[in-house]
Order: sequence, then structure tokens, then C-alpha cells
Amino acid sequence: MSFVIAPIVEGHGDVSALPVLLRRLAPSLHVKRPVRFPRAQLLQHVHLERAVRIASSNIMDHGGVLLVLDADQDCAARLGPDLEAQLRSLLPQRPSRVVVAVREFESWIVAGGPEYGVSDADAAGSPKRRIRDQHGVYSEAADQARLIAVADLDLLERNSRSFRRLRRVIDEFERLSQDAPT
Repeated sequence: MSFVIAPIVEGHGDVSALPVLLRRLAPSLHVKRPVRFPRAQLLQHVHLERAVRIASSNIMDHGGVLLVLDADQDCAARLGPDLEAQLRSLLPQRPSRVVVAVREFESWIVAGGPEYGVSDADAAGSPKRRIRDQHGVYSEAADQARLIAVADLDLLERNSRSFRRLRRVIDEFERLSQDAPT
């Protein structure tokens, strides 16, 4: 039985892009289709509870819930732990983690692309504008998965603290998968 990751995301583009990224990081883990709730709702306990209930229903035996959302203008170092405490209280029987992308998911695209010339994605300004400047046009739903699929993961890890957090969480889930009953 493989370890299942049941993601919760906020954006339309994240629904297709996050599984691409997670499968690149840990091909042995089974990634379910993300549950999507708008960010404003995920910050409200009643909606977060609903999202967690839906996501965890996608796990039959061994797995965990992963909430990935954008920090936008919030401090990721405060928002992440606050949400993770809520998540763990809602789902004490399963591993559950929160990763907050500093600014937005597109920061990871920019951090992993040498063509963007970014050495610190967390302080790089508007990543969507950088992507548009490089490619002429950018649509989250149409382009996010394609761009993260070609991102240089080593470069991305060097250039983004929030991505390093995602990597640590996925490594933890991989360790848990090794303990999964077969």
C-alpha cells in the first residue's frame, strides 16, 4: 500500500501544478487530485475544516494531508504554523502539514528558472510579472503546471526557503511511506 498525499490548494492553476511538482519530488508517493478552496475560505476555520474533511476522505489507508497556499502579503513564518496547528487539531490521526509559498506559487517557478535571474525568490518582487516579461503572456490555469514541470529543482531549492520547507515535508512523507504496511 503506497502512501497517499491528499493536497488542499487555493488556486485553479495549483490544482494541476502541485501534483506535477510533488511527483517530481517523490515519484513513489501517490498524489490525489487536490481539493481547491479559495484562500479567504481556507483562512476561516469552518471552511478549513470542510476542506480537510474532503481531502482526508481521499485517503483509504496510509497517507497525509498537505495544505499548500500562497502567503500573498502575510508572513509565511506566522501563517504556516497557525494553519498547521489548526490542521493537526482537525486531523489528529493523520500526518498533516502546511507549506506557505512566500508571495505565491509562481515564486517557485521563478526560483527554478535560470532565465528569470532570481537568486532569492522570496524577495524577488512580482513573480507573475517576471513570468509575463519572459514569456509574453501567462495564465495560471494554462501555464503553471507546464512551467513547474521544467523548473530546475536544485536551483529552486537554493533560491527559495519556502520551497525548502516543501521539500522537507515531502521527505517526511516519504519516510512515513517506508513505514506503511504493505
